[in-house]
Amino acid sequence: MSTAPEPVPSSSRARSLSDVEESRWERIVANMKTIGGAVLLALVIRTCLFEAFEIEGPSMEPTLLNGDRVVVSKFSFGLFLPLRDHAELTWSSPNVGDVVIIKSPADGVDIVKRVIGVGGDFIEMRNDRVYRNGQPLPLKDMGACETGIGSLQPECRVFESQVGDRNFLMSKARGSPDPMPVHVPEGHIYVLGDHRDHSNDSRNPMVGAIPINRIKGRALSIYWSSGPEGFRWKRMLHKII
Repeated sequence: MSTAPEPVPSSSRARSLSDVEESRWERIVANMKTIGGAVLLALVIRTCLFEAFEIEGPSMEPTLLNGDRVVVSKFSFGLFLPLRDHAELTWSSPNVGDVVIIKSPADGVDIVKRVIGVGGDFIEMRNDRVYRNGQPLPLKDMGACETGIGSLQPECRVFESQVGDRNFLMSKARGSPDPMPVHVPEGHIYVLGDHRDHSNDSRNPMVGAIPINRIKGRALSIYWSSGPEGFRWKRMLHKII
């Protein structure tokens, strides 16, 4: 004798639907936590560790060209938060020869320059040549400028120079008036652009010696480079020296 199956209580069906909804909500919450964690990690990396900058203008030729994009280490010298014009904390200073990103004291614009002097140094220029603590920075003529705006100036020359233990290339096409000598105060740096003709740097009294708490970071390498001639493959992943 067959018997009819016992009906499933409505309360059991209700609990089953509730379990499904609860499981769905748990998945949504888990996904939101993953997304939130990824966003938080990206903010921490950009705020405290690394940031990308695009080079605009010729002031660092031939080291950096207009259109280069560089990776900057933001944790090298301090904690520089977004929308601020100075670091909240500083824990170290750059070395002479470092290429750094600075929040300009003149107009608050991010600028990229090379450190020529640090606290305690005496910087002067004689006949357009840089002297650090009474010693001229060496200059070796390497030939005509072949890149950037310098390539459009027949008189532009590239020179190999050195500050501290850092060798680097700089360029210029003409001389410029010698600025006033400067004793760099402690906690400050003196910076110059590698292309002396087109650089708003410490020679400008409105910029002058720059407090280290206005340094946003140290430029490490070029990760992308493009210009009117197209993509510059040879500059890809080029270390900045």
